[in-house]
Amino acid sequence: MLTITAESAAAIAAHAIATYPDECVGLLLGRLNGTDKQVVRIIAVENRWEGQVALAEQDDPTSRRDRFYLDPRDYLRADRAAQAAGLEVVGCYHSHPDHPPDPSERDRVGAQAIAGPSFAFVIQSVYAATARDVAAWLLVEDGSHFVREELVVGGTKHA
Repeated sequence: MLTITAESAAAIAAHAIATYPDECVGLLLGRLNGTDKQVVRIIAVENRWEGQVALAEQDDPTSRRDRFYLDPRDYLRADRAAQAAGLEVVGCYHSHPDHPPDPSERDRVGAQAIAGPSFAFVIQSVYAATARDVAAWLLVEDGSHFVREELVVGGTKHA
């Protein structure tokens, strides 16, 4: 289960709105207790996608509308900030502009490089610069697909 404070959830939504129509990205800092994670702070980072790869011939490799790149240096800075505060990086978040908060194949491939099966992936959908649904996901151990993680935001469960 992933628990996020209302303030952190609001900050994720605000970041998604601010970067619309591009995807936003950031890291979730908190505490890990077995399989339960409690997010107490987020660190918004810049989407540094710069056309690293085109997945299909008709793909615009420079578009940030449906992809993001989390710079390892940003991750390292967040990890250091987490350690200094007695926390851990327990996951990351990104937005899906004009799409539901369901992971894409691009998300699955990218997630394989980030962390293991307890690392949370939060997706915030945003339509026409309005934040909508949010969902949490875990990548299964073999990296073949995501499974939905129970998400509680400010005391309220999200299906």
